[in-house]
Amino acid sequence: MLETRKAYEYALDRIGLDLHSAGLWQEYINYLQLPRPNTPAYRALWSSTAAPGQEEAQRVMTLRGAYQRATQVPCTGLDQLWRAYEVFEQQGSSRALARRVLEQQRPRYQAARTALGPRTRHQEALNLTALPFPPGAAGYEQQQLAAAWRAYLAWECSNPQKLTPPELAARVSLAYDQALMPLRYYPDVWLEQADWRMQGEMGSPHLALQVLKKARQVLPGCLLLHFAAADLQESQGDVEAARQVYQDLLPSLNPDEPPATPAPQMNPEMATCAWVQCLSFVRRAQSLKDARQTFLKASKVPDIGWQVFVASALMEWHHDNSNVKVPKNIWELGAKRFMAEPAFVLAYIDFQLGLGDTANCRATFERGLTVTPTHQAKPLWDQYLRFESQHGSPEAVSKVEKRRREALVPGSPTDQLHSLLLKHQHGDLWPLQPAERDHFKRLLGLAPPLPEPLVLTPPPQPQQLGPGPGMQNGRPAKPGASPMMMDNWSPAATQHASPMHGGPGEGPLQPAPRPHANGPRLLTNAPVPGPVQHNGPGPGPLAQPLPAPRGLSQPLTQFPIELGNFINKLPPARTLEGAHPNVDQVIDILMSADLFSGDPHMEGNDMAGQGGPSRWPPGGPESSLQGPQQAGPGRQPDRSDMNGQQGMQDNTGQKRKQPDNGFGGAPDGQDPNGFASSPTVRNAPPAHDVFRMRRKQRTKMAEG
Repeated sequence: MLETRKAYEYALDRIGLDLHSAGLWQEYINYLQLPRPNTPAYRALWSSTAAPGQEEAQRVMTLRGAYQRATQVPCTGLDQLWRAYEVFEQQGSSRALARRVLEQQRPRYQAARTALGPRTRHQEALNLTALPFPPGAAGYEQQQLAAAWRAYLAWECSNPQKLTPPELAARVSLAYDQALMPLRYYPDVWLEQADWRMQGEMGSPHLALQVLKKARQVLPGCLLLHFAAADLQESQGDVEAARQVYQDLLPSLNPDEPPATPAPQMNPEMATCAWVQCLSFVRRAQSLKDARQTFLKASKVPDIGWQVFVASALMEWHHDNSNVKVPKNIWELGAKRFMAEPAFVLAYIDFQLGLGDTANCRATFERGLTVTPTHQAKPLWDQYLRFESQHGSPEAVSKVEKRRREALVPGSPTDQLHSLLLKHQHGDLWPLQPAERDHFKRLLGLAPPLPEPLVLTPPPQPQQLGPGPGMQNGRPAKPGASPMMMDNWSPAATQHASPMHGGPGEGPLQPAPRPHANGPRLLTNAPVPGPVQHNGPGPGPLAQPLPAPRGLSQPLTQFPIELGNFINKLPPARTLEGAHPNVDQVIDILMSADLFSGDPHMEGNDMAGQGGPSRWPPGGPESSLQGPQQAGPGRQPDRSDMNGQQGMQDNTGQKRKQPDNGFGGAPDGQDPNGFASSPTVRNAPPAHDVFRMRRKQRTKMAEG
């Protein structure tokens, strides 16, 4: 019995904080409650842990502790555990004690209940049965799973329950243990756990070293884990343990001392990186002289990289610049093996240039260009030309530029541009405007080209009155013509966003009504009297309900048909390259300009009384508001007069009311779109002027 109880407690210490641990807690509590007093199982369970006669008190205390631990875990059966705990306390000998204990535990239960929802949502995004794979080996799903685990770990580390440091350490430790099952081969998760073990009140370098030790066993080829362990040992003052980490990586560091663990398999690049870091460690932990001896060992390793020679030479120069001979000897030792490496040659030239030895810089350039293959020599030629433009004469610049052009691939159209940039570009300072700089980068292959624009095909729309599909201005549309560039503007061609909020607007921008010979008529899907021409296939136009009335504060959702045709005749945005116009400034200019339609009856301006030409027809403004002048009983009104009236007269002299536009009518002096149709209000802004509203909002924000 006692062994079974210890097994339960061991399991609860490991996974008792899991989201689905309620069943295990309930089993453990039932196991403690099952033995009856004065039975062998009861005595075996409690007599060994309690004084004689105190078995029942020990049993109550153990059950209370189990309930209290269980009811502060955000798990799926939390409410059932709390109700069982209330029953257990109320069955005790003292109601007052039960009430006091429950009130003390209730805040912890409420905090766990509050955290249960977010914890459940985080774990619903996790695949707890996923197998571990190296990063990127399982594709996009593995990437999403890793991101979900990181989000859950960040949530647990934020301590949403306000747990005590020991309780938080247990929760976060369980979360990392669970995350490292599917993310076992992710070194960043191991490093994050080790760093977390070092932080906070429960931080411990010993625990962090245990994490890194296990990580090095799982991922022996990840040098970053070994370096992190060595740095942690060094920061704690244990230099010998840090040296042992490098000894395990580089057995040739001390051939007489066998490594504690088998050395991982490393390619030449990784071995070079390990030797470079070992040089820095030996210089810090011991001395520059010991680092020099370590370099001599590294230089004898087959397939060692040139970076070891550069690191050792610069270390000698930076920490003891009184003797230039030692770093020069190291450079020359490396030049015997790596003169055909452009990166090594350029590093050597930077060192010589730092000494002010320009003559030897030219000699090093020539030595490198002599042994470097032509297809790898472009970086050397580029730096040679830049060097001469900064430190040489015009004749030397011209000579190197000519040799460079002959040595590299001839006939390149951008070679002259590249040469000019090499001579006149300094660091990240380009002798070009930003737009020109971006263009040159694309031209020289330093930036990706502009992406090809997406051509969106508009969805099929209900048929409108007018020409059918495939007709353009009464003629068949040109093959391959873009639906957005048709001469006859189609309101269903595109879906515009709201100009005020950037989101979906009220639907496609509809054309404004055009005056007909028999009076104004709206271009809607409503049936109209008289014959209707239908050129498209399929059934004719269907009756559609008119749009809901629009308030004056809502954005404009209809364009005049002339403005729509003008917009669709503009070139597409992809043809514009360079600086983009300031849209608000253009709108300000257009709104402040006196744009006039050129009606012969409306010439001049409103200041005609001050000497300017009059816009009114003969007879003054009253004559234009009284309707068309009658020449006889059968005279039809003139079109120019119809455009300036709110009502019309037929040939019998009866006044006919203008049809409603579907938006609750238009105010006097405005057409159904809100554009002024009377000369007295033509230049006044509409009440729902989006651009002026935007400008006012920006002004208020700037002033506030």
